[in-house]
Amino acid sequence: LVADPATRVIVLVSKPPAPEVAARVLARARGAGKPVVACFLGAHAADVSGGAVTAAATLEEAAAKAVALARGEHAPAAVAALPAFQDLALRPGQRYVRGLYSGGTFCYEATWLLSAQLEGVRSNTPVGRARALDDPWHSQGHALVDLGDDEFTRGRPHPMIDHRLRNERIVREAEDPEVAVLIIDVVLGYGAHPDPAREVVPALRAARAAAERAGRGLGLVGFVCGTDGDPQGLARQEAVLREAGMILTGSNAQAARLAAAMVSAHGTPR
Repeated sequence: LVADPATRVIVLVSKPPAPEVAARVLARARGAGKPVVACFLGAHAADVSGGAVTAAATLEEAAAKAVALARGEHAPAAVAALPAFQDLALRPGQRYVRGLYSGGTFCYEATWLLSAQLEGVRSNTPVGRARALDDPWHSQGHALVDLGDDEFTRGRPHPMIDHRLRNERIVREAEDPEVAVLIIDVVLGYGAHPDPAREVVPALRAARAAAERAGRGLGLVGFVCGTDGDPQGLARQEAVLREAGMILTGSNAQAARLAAAMVSAHGTPR
C-alpha cells in the first residue's frame, strides 16, 4: 500500500494489540510517507499518533478521518448525531444493556465505549473497565457477548452464517426482567448469511412480545455493517429491521452510545 500510487490513505484497524506488535506496526506506519489512520481499540491516542499516523478512537472516527485526509482536509467529517428515541416504558428494575455480537471487533468496541459510560460492564472479551463474564453463556448486569468467539463456534458455523444460537439468546435475554436494551449487529458480505435481517427478525419480534406480555418495555438497537454493493443489499436489510421495530444507527459506536443514553434516561447509575 505504501508503494501503490493509487492508495492515498492507509487505515489500520485492530482489536487491542500486544504492545510489542503495536510498536512494530506503528514504526512501519510512521515511515509510510502517506497518511495513516490507526484505530487500535482501547489504546491511548498519545501512544498511537506520531509521524504520518493519526489515531482514531472508534471505527466510525477512523472512517471519518480517512475520508477527510483523502480529500486533503485537516478536520474529520462530522459524526452523525444519535437518532431520537421514544420513552421505552421501562419498569422499575429494568436497567441493563445486553449486546449480542457476531462481529468480534464490534464487540470489543462496544464494550470499551459502554464501560466508559456505565458501571459494571462485563464481556467474554473484556476491554477498558469491563470485567470478564463468569459464564459467557449467561449474562450478568450490563453484558456484551462476542458469539463468534471460539467457545461458541466449536462444532457449529459462525453466527454471521448461522443465526440460531444468537436468536435463542435474544429471546432469553428479553425474558430477563432486568434487561432494558438489546444491541444487535448485522453483517453483510459474501461470507455472511444471504438474508440476515429476515433470519433475526422472528427473534426480535418474539423478544418484544415476551417483554410486552410481562408489561415491560424493551429497546432494540442495532446497525448494519455493509453497503448496497453487498449481495444482501444495505437498504433492503435496514428496511426489514426497521419494520420489526429496531432503531438503527449509522455505526456500532453510535449503537453503543444510544443504548447507554436509553438506560441513563431512566436513571441507571453511570
